Amino acid sequence: MTYPVKSYAAHSPTGRLGLFQFDRRSPRADDIVIEILYCGVCHSDVHNVRNDWGNAKYPMVPGHEIV
Repeated sequence: MTYPVKSYAAHSPTGRLGLFQFDRRSPRADDIVIEILYCGVCHSDVHNVRNDWGNAKYPMVPGHEIV
């Protein structure tokens, strides 16, 4: 089973972030579920979105500093 998630994603190295919806799988028995209230975007996310390191895959949802 899946459920929809709303996010902002980059679709190319030069475009703006835009609203993006995708489906996540339901949590399994060995998963941990946390509630994320906020997410920061740091400079490494900017490098990833711009494909500065040559390994970007789009669409890309940046942000890994969660609260």
